[in-house]
Amino acid sequence: MLLSELLVEEVGLSVLFVLAFANGANDVGKSVASLMTTAGPGGPRLRRRALLWGGVFSGLGSISAILISGRLLTVFTPQSILRNSTDSSFILAVLAGATIWILIATLFRLPVSTTHTILGAVLLQGIFLFGVSSLKLDFLAIRVILPLAAGPFIALIALSVIRRLTRRPQTQTSENKSPRFAKISHWGSAAATAYARGINDAPKMAALGAFFFVAGSTYAVWGPYSIVAVAIVAGSLVLGHRVALELVKRVVPLDHTQRLQAGIVTATLVSVGAYLGAPLSTTHVHEGSTAGIGGKKEVIVSALRGMVLPWLVTLPAAGLLAIAVAFLVARF
Repeated sequence: MLLSELLVEEVGLSVLFVLAFANGANDVGKSVASLMTTAGPGGPRLRRRALLWGGVFSGLGSISAILISGRLLTVFTPQSILRNSTDSSFILAVLAGATIWILIATLFRLPVSTTHTILGAVLLQGIFLFGVSSLKLDFLAIRVILPLAAGPFIALIALSVIRRLTRRPQTQTSENKSPRFAKISHWGSAAATAYARGINDAPKMAALGAFFFVAGSTYAVWGPYSIVAVAIVAGSLVLGHRVALELVKRVVPLDHTQRLQAGIVTATLVSVGAYLGAPLSTTHVHEGSTAGIGGKKEVIVSALRGMVLPWLVTLPAAGLLAIAVAFLVARF
């Protein structure tokens, strides 16, 4: 029995590492895409230091989440979402389903939401095993779905208001006046967004990893977060270029003041949400901020389309993969 429990723990934590690795590979590039360069005869070239920059700050955010995002970890445990108790096979299937989907998306250079991925894996597998009645619908609607859906629109509205209040005549840009400040604000904005991304995403993954530790032990607190932090940095450096290079083509042209405003609003909204236990999607909040500050109709439409697709594609895809994994484990 002890050997079996040890094996389950090792497998679970290994899959947790791969999930966080995939998260780093898919997500970090979103924070630093504007720091990439497209110069060069062969097309877009990757600035590795940008990925390292984003990965390190996402990793630091993941560790900081221990102190900041305790409520978010509680919200994202399966026990909070489902009425039925779950065992190790359920958690393993959620981890595996979410991991497979994010890795597939990364290999095809598709940016996806880790939040929607984990949520879809928990919800659909719970419905498949226990029925719709197993869902805590009131909790799910108010504490999970509402903030997740509203976050990007709050960011869009906030940045639209800021853009109108800070609109200046089209004279010489401050970037020409102060290129050093432009560079510092650019890198600082990316760091703030990456840091908030770690604060927001780490608890959702750590909530699953904590299942494999003895409740109440010190390592049960630090262990999952440490694994997630290291894996995110590794994923950003090894596979982060795939999504990052794709996002380079979609970067909305903003001046350094606009970029700084979008980064600050994204980081603030996501960090406050994590502290309050509101599971926002950093990917969508950042898209909402960019659309709000950019102000162009095509940018707003593109951002809105990107917010809808995860509900229609990512959430069910991750859930179906989790069900398939659970079925295969039970069969073999």
